[in-house]
Amino acid sequence: MSQILTHTPPWVFALFAGLLAFGLLQTRSRNVNRTMAYLLPAGMVALSLSGVQSSFGLAPVPVALWATGLIVVAFAGYKLFPNTRLIFDPATNSFFIPGSWYPLAVIMAIFLTKYAFAVMTAMKFGAVNSPAFAMAFSLAYGCFSGYFAARAANLVAQTKASGAALNPTPV
Repeated sequence: MSQILTHTPPWVFALFAGLLAFGLLQTRSRNVNRTMAYLLPAGMVALSLSGVQSSFGLAPVPVALWATGLIVVAFAGYKLFPNTRLIFDPATNSFFIPGSWYPLAVIMAIFLTKYAFAVMTAMKFGAVNSPAFAMAFSLAYGCFSGYFAARAANLVAQTKASGAALNPTPV
């Protein structure tokens, strides 16, 4: 283990610390500007897709599996586990976002998946080059992204619900 850590570039530790701090911030309830609220989901989806790209390239099968994981988890997360405590305030154009440990867990899962892949590649772990490995990792990245896509869908739904409440349709 010490060999792995000593051969890890310093920027990886800085990235880990930044993601950990950002994830811990998600555990606190807070008011967030509308634009900023969408940055976490967008950034995590981009980080996840970059994991597929850097590991397997943008080949059709890994990208399709990533997209499948994203769509399935996003749909299930949005439909089965809506964030009913989320509140949009049109007057301030901001969201009240309740604290949760889930974003931290998913952020760390994305980071650790990318890190594990890099370590296995550096150690010349043979399975890294197998199609099954690429499929499993791509699907995992997509599932992680799906959590954040569901979060973004909840933001959109709450924004629309708040707008509908302010501008009711005449009967």
